[in-house]
Formats: sequence, structure tokens, C-alpha cells
Amino acid sequence: MQLELFEREQISQGDLERMMMEIRQAYWHLRNLRKVSWNNGRRRREYRKVAVHKKRLLIAGVSKREILDLLACCRQQCSAKKQPFQPCKYCR
Repeated sequence: MQLELFEREQISQGDLERMMMEIRQAYWHLRNLRKVSWNNGRRRREYRKVAVHKKRLLIAGVSKREILDLLACCRQQCSAKKQPFQPCKYCR
């Protein structure tokens, strides 16, 4: 049995979709910043933004597997981009 010292934050469906959209946008910026070496500050800022959203999702009770699946989709490593080309639930 796990002891919880504080109440879990409740996230509405709209907030959840907004956070997932912001994570996808951050990874879009990261994919485009990969090609340049002079903008490391922007890259670190995007990673920090993703870390804040991941932590908030974990505290709210979203399963770690679901968060990892979202990040794989954002990194374009989900099955919609590779064989067997089956879209995941995060692809639009």
C-alpha cells in the first residue's frame, strides 16, 4: 500500500489535451533545432518545458506508459511512422 501525503491534482480533459498539444509543439521545435548548433539555449528551454508538463501529468495520476507513448509519438517513433504503419491514439 502506498501512502499519499498530498492530494493528486485533478486535470480536466481540456487541460490534458492542451498539455499534450504543448508537448507536441515543443518536440516539433526540438526536431527543427537539431540542425543548428548556435541555439542551444532554445533547445534547453524546450526540454525544460516538456519536463514540467511530464511532471504535472505524473502527479495528476496519468500512467507512465501513457506518457511514454505520447513522447514516442512526438519523437516520431510511434507505429504510424514505422512498420506496420498503424496510427496511435496521439497521431492526428
